Amino acid sequence: MKNIVKIGALALALTFGFSSCNDYFDSIPGEWYDMDKTFSNRSKAIEFLNNVYSYVPNENNERFMVPNGAPWSAGSLEADFSWSWHNTNEWTAGRTYASSSWINYYFIEYYKGIAKASTFIQNIDKCTEASEGERTVWKAEARALRAIYYFWIFRSYGPAILLGEEPLDVNAPLDDLLKERNSVDEYISYIADELEKAGADLPEKYNGSNLGHMDRGICMAMRANALLYAASPLFNCNPDYAEIKNHDGKQLYPQDKENEQKRWDDAREAYKNFFTDFVDKGIYELYTVKNNGNVDYYESYRQVTSGMNYGDENKEQILVKVEDYGTDNFEITPYHAGEASDLRGGQGFAATQEMVDLFFMKDGYRIEDNEANYEEYTGIPSSDYYGGEEYKNENSNVVCFEKNTNMTLKQWANRDPRFYVCITFNGARWVRPRSDGSWITTEWYKNGNSGLAKATLDIPYTGYGVRKRAPINGVWSGKQTAILLRLADMYLGYAETLSACGEYGKALELVNKVRERVGLKGYGSNAGQIACPLNRTDVDKRIRRERLVELAFERKHFFDVRRWKVADMGNGDGWIYPSYHKGGEGGEIHGLNYTKDLPEFFEKVATELRVFDKKHYLFPIPDKDMRRNPKMVQNYGWLVEQ
Repeated sequence: MKNIVKIGALALALTFGFSSCNDYFDSIPGEWYDMDKTFSNRSKAIEFLNNVYSYVPNENNERFMVPNGAPWSAGSLEADFSWSWHNTNEWTAGRTYASSSWINYYFIEYYKGIAKASTFIQNIDKCTEASEGERTVWKAEARALRAIYYFWIFRSYGPAILLGEEPLDVNAPLDDLLKERNSVDEYISYIADELEKAGADLPEKYNGSNLGHMDRGICMAMRANALLYAASPLFNCNPDYAEIKNHDGKQLYPQDKENEQKRWDDAREAYKNFFTDFVDKGIYELYTVKNNGNVDYYESYRQVTSGMNYGDENKEQILVKVEDYGTDNFEITPYHAGEASDLRGGQGFAATQEMVDLFFMKDGYRIEDNEANYEEYTGIPSSDYYGGEEYKNENSNVVCFEKNTNMTLKQWANRDPRFYVCITFNGARWVRPRSDGSWITTEWYKNGNSGLAKATLDIPYTGYGVRKRAPINGVWSGKQTAILLRLADMYLGYAETLSACGEYGKALELVNKVRERVGLKGYGSNAGQIACPLNRTDVDKRIRRERLVELAFERKHFFDVRRWKVADMGNGDGWIYPSYHKGGEGGEIHGLNYTKDLPEFFEKVATELRVFDKKHYLFPIPDKDMRRNPKMVQNYGWLVEQ
């Protein structure tokens, strides 16, 4: 067995470019080369499984992507990191290559998790100190994790290599250790089947101290998610990928038009099953906070996305990473010169003007549809555009918009409550008061309390800070969660599959459930609803806009615009990208003029030029792996480097 494990490690080192067998196994508890010793001991076996879990990312770790963080928000049009050293600036400038070290990270780390999960599955039955029932559940957890790691490779790199179940024989020829990429259909079918198998042996839903452990709800939700990706235009009959084939001619991305709709049907069925088994029975439900018996729209959304509200009463969370981690407080808290340390940060995590403009007005209309309440300007606005009355969102005691005439724009008043949870704008009241009960007003202009003159590099270069997850009770302490999948995502994913299958009315009903939680009018033909033609184009526009807003800064935008195959959109359509924006995920991004004081600060300017080519729909297969494995083929547009 020792030799088989070693040869398996060697195969992975050869296939995926790990530096050595010892490096590969260095974090496995116990003697890496002695599986018998590790798995005969119950506590060591549990430690091994915990290590398999360690590859679940803390995607709140936006500032430090490696290890285990995420480039997804600032690597997309919704956000920007002001700090030049951040890897997302390399990505958005088009200076990332197949040899870039951080591109390798996710590919290698998830394959480590996959291989360790397989080792656990193959060996755990040796642990006679654990009951058969315990071993069955643990195997199912490892099986689920392995499938999810495969999916997380897929969403970034496309279909890669399925390693199989059995360890390789010590005498296996080298050619057997180097594998070809699997096709999309093979890859997703494996993931879906594995999640179904795992779910059959797992409890329905974990809570309390077991929150974050694999359960049947996670398996069925992630299964639907994987099938949604496979049905989406990037992966489903994408003509741009028609020539991506293995060396034997095997097509990696399906081109069979006769099965294009079936992939949508399969995804819809998976979502339907999840809703029947979990939502209809009340196991999961959209989280709400009541204030005097009425839904508090602001607090409902703030709390469910905060990362701190992970008790059993939160039935919206599906897959989360629970961790003692609080450094993201720094990049989402403004500098606030002169304030106490728990009210000061170094906000370099910026929201773009494009993202700001995607948020609806409080009545549920886009800003483009709401000229009576939203007036656009060019250049430096006159005083007619400033201020406005104090605004509290309906049923909430939180002041979302203060009456301070020259500090704010009327454009920021009377917006979707999600806007106030997600965005810190100039003149906004910070989320928590000083110790004496007085409130801080954040000032982003040059000589303001959080502006360029005082905070230097620790400012949002767009004039808007990302506020989502800001700790309302001070600096993060203790555990928080990175929310990797929640029920609102499932509502909108299900709606997408229904629209693709012609069930437009039902699709809008699901979108309306998400909007209802934040007090926005729904879509439909009834009195008080916003009219929407019942065809796929128009329904999809509303589903997609809702996803971009509801899941803002939750690491979904990056993948959604890619799987929809709209990330290279030339001119904004007014739904996914504002009409003034050109270039999809590329082109100029916009914000306010942070180098100026008021009123020049309010001028909307281009803050950065981004690059998006068709090759950027997927990450490249790391260059080292292309060189080590001659059977590997590269993704579209990424050349093998010389």
